[in-house]
Amino acid sequence: METVREQLVKKPYKSTDKAMQFFILAMALFIALAVMILASSLLGGIFIIAGLLFAAIVLYGGYYLSGNLNVEYEYCIAGSELSIDKIIDRRKRKTLCTLNLKEAEGFYRGEKELMDATVVSAAGDDDVYTIEYTDRKLGKTLIHFSPDERTLEMISPYLPRLS
Repeated sequence: METVREQLVKKPYKSTDKAMQFFILAMALFIALAVMILASSLLGGIFIIAGLLFAAIVLYGGYYLSGNLNVEYEYCIAGSELSIDKIIDRRKRKTLCTLNLKEAEGFYRGEKELMDATVVSAAGDDDVYTIEYTDRKLGKTLIHFSPDERTLEMISPYLPRLS
């Protein structure tokens, strides 16, 4: 019987992310107000409706862009296969990598760095682990991720010893 496990990890929220989100929303509000004032005072008539429509589009765009800073990672383990997906604002999903854990070349505690390696960072606030493997497209690849105890128990039989 094949075991399956999914784990969601929220990307750590930095103060720069919060500032960027505030800046995006503030600029959207400023542009929307400027368009509405310009349309109503200078142009008038039918341009007021067009200005309101454009202001609504700008406000929605600011809301949409600020939501792109809300990121979660999903680790999905099915037998010896590990798949890591990036979920943006709970509306868009992108697979970062998929690998067979039996083909991993190294498993390390902490964030290991290598020269000329592609780094896939999907770590949360908890302890960070690194899996080293060779991808067909990317070459030497390092995955930084934050598995919980159950996830570690499920993947450890397939990986090299923890170094």
